[in-house]
Amino acid sequence: MKTLFNAEAQPCMGLPTTETEPGDRNPLINQIYPPVAFYHNGKGGRVLDVTKAPFNAKGDGVTDDTHALIAAMRFVCDHYERLLENGFSYCGQKQNRNWIVYLPDGEYLVSDTVSQGWPALAMNILKGWSNVQYLHVESPEHEQELLSNVSSAPLLHGNPATPAGDDNAGRYIRGQYNDATVYAETNWAIRVLGQSRDKTIIRLKNSATGFGEGAEKAVVAFYLLQRGSNVNIGNIIENVTIKTGKGNPGAVGLKWNSSNWGGVRNVAICSGDGRGLAGLVTDANNATGYHHDLRVEGFDIGIKIAAGRETMVTLEYATLSGQRGTSICIGDARAGGGGDSLSARKVLVHGAPVALRAGRAGQAILLESHLESSGGEASAIVIEPDGFLLARDIRVSGYRAAVALHGEAVVRGDFIEEYASPAGLTGNAATRSLRLQIKDSPIISPELDFSKWANVDDFGALGDGCADDTAAIQRAMNSGNPVVYFPRANYVVNGTVDIPASVREITWLFGAVHRSVAAQPDGPALFRVAEPSPEPLLLHQAVTAGGVFLDHEEDRPVVLEDIYVIFNHIRSSASRADMLFPSPAAQNTTMWRLYRNTLPSGVAKEIFVNDSLFFGGDEGEKCVLENVNAWVRMGNNEHLPGAQFAFRRSDVWVFGFKAENAETLFLAENRSRIEVLGGSFLNWKCWRGPVILSRDSLVSAIFFMWHWGLATETIWQDENSGVFTTVPATRFKKLDKVDGAVIAIR
Repeated sequence: MKTLFNAEAQPCMGLPTTETEPGDRNPLINQIYPPVAFYHNGKGGRVLDVTKAPFNAKGDGVTDDTHALIAAMRFVCDHYERLLENGFSYCGQKQNRNWIVYLPDGEYLVSDTVSQGWPALAMNILKGWSNVQYLHVESPEHEQELLSNVSSAPLLHGNPATPAGDDNAGRYIRGQYNDATVYAETNWAIRVLGQSRDKTIIRLKNSATGFGEGAEKAVVAFYLLQRGSNVNIGNIIENVTIKTGKGNPGAVGLKWNSSNWGGVRNVAICSGDGRGLAGLVTDANNATGYHHDLRVEGFDIGIKIAAGRETMVTLEYATLSGQRGTSICIGDARAGGGGDSLSARKVLVHGAPVALRAGRAGQAILLESHLESSGGEASAIVIEPDGFLLARDIRVSGYRAAVALHGEAVVRGDFIEEYASPAGLTGNAATRSLRLQIKDSPIISPELDFSKWANVDDFGALGDGCADDTAAIQRAMNSGNPVVYFPRANYVVNGTVDIPASVREITWLFGAVHRSVAAQPDGPALFRVAEPSPEPLLLHQAVTAGGVFLDHEEDRPVVLEDIYVIFNHIRSSASRADMLFPSPAAQNTTMWRLYRNTLPSGVAKEIFVNDSLFFGGDEGEKCVLENVNAWVRMGNNEHLPGAQFAFRRSDVWVFGFKAENAETLFLAENRSRIEVLGGSFLNWKCWRGPVILSRDSLVSAIFFMWHWGLATETIWQDENSGVFTTVPATRFKKLDKVDGAVIAIR
């Protein structure tokens, strides 16, 4: 048991996965909103209809809607209040807007890149995290001029143990740290939501100017500067088809990035003639989020992830077809530092010469997928030096080899039961991955009857971020309506709102809810699952602070999705009125948490956590989450006083995570079973560890750990029936050209 992974080991028996075929499910989502949710209604709503004034897009497939769509995205950044004064945290964002750019069904013809538009806003942190300098970058040419002023090789986080040149094979050219004029781009939490994927289409004109051979020009872009950003939080696009037209060989369908949380969901990206550089690209830091139900047709490359730094993308249910080169490329970061981590499941590839390529510092996890070609190409999966692969339950057809490692075929045949490449690992091993049961996150379709939507404002909520709206929100919950929504930007809950069985969806529309009067550290959460039900409950699109967000009291499956619990390390900002929220967020707890099981003595609670922060966080073994069956798809925990993920008597499947600045990453106690398949873990100072602490439990984990020059002393400590085993950092091998290592342990 106390071993590293090895592909030749015997399988570990676990529960079966869900029996669903790989590939895009194309869920028939029809996302509509009540009129009061719209900004144009004048009642505090934050949904921006691009067909309404002041944008006035036509969506008729004939009128050029480029400027109208840019205007909608520019509206988001022009109406987002930045924290520009001394004492305002670099990581802090003011939660007073949080818009949704909404595209009703229609065909939006464009002739240029749809983005927030120039000028872009860049940040420089040379004078400290609380004295951030801002400057406008007027154009790509202006950015190049600024970058040319860099005079010396930088150090990451100013630490001589982590030279940036070594961290990116000497190619760290896209912005700097220590001698920077441009450090990072500010993006304004852009959410682009279409009404329905098949009928909401953004189409590039055929032979559009600027999209010629080698242009690398996006149809839709969430970032403009080469450096990208690590504070572009919560960029999301859903329910849209992007068509790149014909005669646009330099086109990229979508350039997306996002830090800490975000995603690309229910999106199709199609080339009209099969040509184009790539369907989906993220090559400027960071890229962190949960993608699902994607279809990419054509292009040289289907999906390219080369952002580096704290990149971690979770991908499920994707179909890639007709790529002229590679369907999925991961690694070879262009933005400098760190690595690129991808955890993919249920992927279907048709006809690409290479289905998956893992390049330098590219960590790829691939499960339950089908890779097929009819051309007799060499290898379905290619692993290059400093790349890593775990492939499990993969069907392969039409390729001469299933996996090639450094140019040599290492796996043949039509099925990969389990293979882990040896890059970065040392020692002998005798076991495979844990193979816990995998359950799909429930899909809860939008309610189309507005009479079944309860607007909390109609029940007396003020939504000004100061008044206590607890009683009004409770009345909305008790209304009998299955959907409860929050149209305004800020609500305060100083009591606890009970969620009855009649409610199946609660959406804050990316608005905020916080506690402004402190509760006791062990006091109740803002919301509570108060009645049992076999039907799943969806809580999503929320920003929160001030204690625990949800108490799971009664037995009911719960889905928590796109919930941003404010970072622990900017609590001092949130404690001051009008910095993050109109009123201070309560401070009588040592950390804010997403979730708590308040009755751990009963049946194990079933919980799905998608693209959310601070699930299972700990403050020194006081908040260990107990007796849950959890499926976590891209969880972000960082800067906590204890273990970043801590569980007791639980089964937890983690498919992608991001964490930083911690001594202990995972804590498993009292017969817990934790399987971690992919992640990014960053430290910028030395810790003793252990990174993983297992007490009478089973832990199986693979993730990328960078800043290896500051590697934690003990990676894993196992305490089993009084017998202690430790695995030090010296058992792992630093990657050749990147300051990091792949951690793979069981």
